[in-house]
Amino acid sequence: MFSIRIRPRIREFTNLSKESVIANYKSIIDSDKNSFKAKIIEHHLVVKFIDSKQHFWSPELTLEVVENYRKDDEYTAHKEQTLIRGYISPKPSIWTFFVFAYVGLGLVFLGLLVYGTSQMMLDQPTNLVWYALGCLLAIVAVFIASQFGQKLGDSQTLLLLQFVQKGARQEAVVK
Repeated sequence: MFSIRIRPRIREFTNLSKESVIANYKSIIDSDKNSFKAKIIEHHLVVKFIDSKQHFWSPELTLEVVENYRKDDEYTAHKEQTLIRGYISPKPSIWTFFVFAYVGLGLVFLGLLVYGTSQMMLDQPTNLVWYALGCLLAIVAVFIASQFGQKLGDSQTLLLLQFVQKGARQEAVVK
């Protein structure tokens, strides 16, 4: 079974302070039993797998730890102190490739289809409609490749989701 999700979104709430949550994530990353490396800049985290566990389809986690700006709103269901939001996505180079592949093949498909049908309306011979069909098949092939890659990265995506939940639920780290 396939899914059409592109970048799973993360939205966690916790009663820990921003500093405690970031300290929790740092301690998880610094522990010997993890498989992550991260860049932490103020309240932003970019978490990747270590090189030995990384493959072409390995996902990346981007998180932002901020104060829950709606905690004092009487209409919100979340009164927690801190909001952890982010997304899990493929590496930027893979993401860029698929975006350009879809856009490029889509534009070529439309161009060939418009030119081919206009020639057909003018009773001129054309094979461009068949080339447009080839572009459509290439778009389907790119989609299947993206679903295959997403399936290969599913186990690592689950590890990243567990990482997010573990850091949001731990007690504050005392150093």
